[in-house]
Amino acid sequence: MKIYGKNIFLTLGILSFIIVILGITSAYPSANLQKNNQAEITPTVAFSWDNYIIITETPFPSPTKKPTPTPTKTPTPIPPGAYEEWFSRFSSQYAVDRQLLKRIAICESGLNPNAKFGDYAGIFQFSNSAWQTARRTMNMDPNPSLRFNPEEAIKTAAFKLATGGRNSWPNCGK
Repeated sequence: MKIYGKNIFLTLGILSFIIVILGITSAYPSANLQKNNQAEITPTVAFSWDNYIIITETPFPSPTKKPTPTPTKTPTPIPPGAYEEWFSRFSSQYAVDRQLLKRIAICESGLNPNAKFGDYAGIFQFSNSAWQTARRTMNMDPNPSLRFNPEEAIKTAAFKLATGGRNSWPNCGK
């Protein structure tokens, strides 16, 4: 580091001030620093000039690492024939037309359990509020994330068809 002219006095003054403030009397970086019965601080050499070493308690900042993206949940594959079994079971349980139940699911989502459009989700495209209302009436878990479970969605849709008719699906319930 080269210092020219009047700047040398300013630099020496600042260095002297820092050395006096820190109370450093040793020129060795292994000096123990103790303040108010605190634990020993490992010194960090920030600047060296001639026989003076300036020791700081604050480490130099390191760059912040970028956060890793949240992993996406891998959907569990639905076994072949599971939809057919669920359509049969729940249409019988709630005494609704099996073909109508299946047509609504195909019309609303193409039988895609991960289908989502705004607030509507699942194979029957239930809104959060419609799902929660129907599930509470059924005395079942009203968690809206269950709309993505095809078995729960078919069961709930069969219940809604049995209790409220086709009005819940004005375009696909014809």
